[in-house]
Amino acid sequence: MELQQHVVEKMLGTFAPFGRAGRIWLGALIVTSLAGLSAYCYQLVFGLRVTGMREYVSWGVYMTNFVFFIGVSHAGTLISAILRVTNADWRRSITRMAEAITVFALIVGAPQVIIDMGRPDRILNVIIHGRLNSPILWDVCSIATYICGSLLYLYVAMIPDLGILASSSAGQPTLRSRIYKFLSLGYRGAPEQRRYLERALATMAVIIIPVAISVHTVVSWIFGMTLRPGWHSTIFGPYFVIGAIFSGTAAIITAMAVFRKVYGLEEYLTYRHFRNLAALLFALNLLYIYFTLSEYLTVWYTSESTDKRLIDTLMGGFGSYGLMFWSFVVLGLFVPAVLLAIPAKKSIVPIVVAAVLINIGMWIKRYLIIIPTLLTTFIPAAAAGATPRYFPTWVEWTVSAGALAFFLLLFTLFAKWFPIISIWETVEGVEELGAERIGVEIKSVPTTGARGPVLATAVCVIAAVFFVSGNSAVAQEIPKPQPKITISSSVEEGKKMIVATVMLDGKPLSGARVGFFVQRRFGLMTLGAEETIDDGTAAVTFPEGLPGEEGKLQIVAQIQTPAEYASVQTQGSFDGGTPIRAQTNLFPRALWSPHAPFALVFSIVSLLTIVWGTYVFVISQLIQIRKGAKT
Repeated sequence: MELQQHVVEKMLGTFAPFGRAGRIWLGALIVTSLAGLSAYCYQLVFGLRVTGMREYVSWGVYMTNFVFFIGVSHAGTLISAILRVTNADWRRSITRMAEAITVFALIVGAPQVIIDMGRPDRILNVIIHGRLNSPILWDVCSIATYICGSLLYLYVAMIPDLGILASSSAGQPTLRSRIYKFLSLGYRGAPEQRRYLERALATMAVIIIPVAISVHTVVSWIFGMTLRPGWHSTIFGPYFVIGAIFSGTAAIITAMAVFRKVYGLEEYLTYRHFRNLAALLFALNLLYIYFTLSEYLTVWYTSESTDKRLIDTLMGGFGSYGLMFWSFVVLGLFVPAVLLAIPAKKSIVPIVVAAVLINIGMWIKRYLIIIPTLLTTFIPAAAAGATPRYFPTWVEWTVSAGALAFFLLLFTLFAKWFPIISIWETVEGVEELGAERIGVEIKSVPTTGARGPVLATAVCVIAAVFFVSGNSAVAQEIPKPQPKITISSSVEEGKKMIVATVMLDGKPLSGARVGFFVQRRFGLMTLGAEETIDDGTAAVTFPEGLPGEEGKLQIVAQIQTPAEYASVQTQGSFDGGTPIRAQTNLFPRALWSPHAPFALVFSIVSLLTIVWGTYVFVISQLIQIRKGAKT
């Protein structure tokens, strides 16, 4: 009991009110989170035109964040579940942090898909009109299952600690004590309660591993089950899973270093924990280098035109993304490998530096997977007079900074309300196996007293950067009034004309150059460009004889100058096209069907039934724990 009291007092010290540095950190996170929310509201009002995404690039930084955070969420699966199943004794001090990272990364990462949509309400169509042969529906089901399972897994492992905290705060009618008492389910450590708890925890540790692996596999299938260059590859499943575990392990090392410094947890998060995780991270690093080499070598060797253009874009010395790609290779893969391979005497600095570089590098890698492929068209864009490009706007950067800040905010608040070190597992490990066996260095019981968090200089610098970026985003000027453009047809001197009328604040805008285009299957075909006259109109000859569905042509009119109005455009459908006659199908629809095959439906339903049935079983064990508290 003396050992348990020592650990409890240490954890209660982490619950102390924020000091001055802590309040600055908390305020910076809140301001940055609100700045991100404000930027997203701005995006909802003005649409996706405030982002860098256009017709060629429909996925940008938001989808990069989605893949990155889903990958980081694998920290809990690897550190907690796998090490618990394999009975690695040194895991006991780090399982809670790993499980929390999983939950918070999923909470922040999953909504990134909705943020990427111009109409978030249409996410319901995936559920209402979804088909089981769509990888997008698989992704929705797997992530929802993973979030619920991760929350349940985190909660089950916390029940004994909640019981300990509830008993230690007995007689103190505070909000904190009432929360502990309610969430603990009356757990007192009775043999019957312990039996139900161990059964629930062992079950969740086993089932959450395949669920986590399936999540990132399905995420990779969203890309791999397309015919886009750089995506259509059978290696994407394991490649994404290894990358997720790689970045997740780096994330938990970074979190351990921060909490170790801030809360003075050196005796619980020792050099042994960092050394063991560094060995695992080094092995994953080498494995990811192998997968990266295998991916790009096979694509380069085939020398197909689209794949060749993608490789030139990524690796060419003067390629659009060459600097970013080689920065990822050098700073995100090889430098961390060197830092992890060279042993350091009782110093965790090289390990932490390697982990931070890996996290940055893996975000860059996810960006390189998405953007260059979308910019690599099957028909070279230059042949159509187009130059596809993408660069995130301040809105996207602010929303991304807000997402990261919200992730850190959740982690910070969690550590202020719940033990970041598992009390019951640490005490049990020391009593049964000894402190050295589980990697902790508990030598004596220090005098009690609350210790305010002292933040590292690097953390303060990051907070300042977030604070400045958040304020700069909020301080953006309100956009100037935009002109309105309408399009119509008329007959002048026996010729059919397309007429665009440009109005600004209810008055005709003269001198504006308007481009006219016809929407075709692979892009826009130019008809011409004219400047508006005094009445705000510009006109070009209607393109007779062009094929159009049902005899209609989609005409697009877009302002080209002045530059500040270049994003304003409109389109309309006009009669006059040559109807397209339906042709007989020469080939059967072998690649796609509106109905999922029975084997696929049966497999998906069976797997979901097994997983959710397991969740129900675990919940039934928690109900038994609650009943045991009443006897």
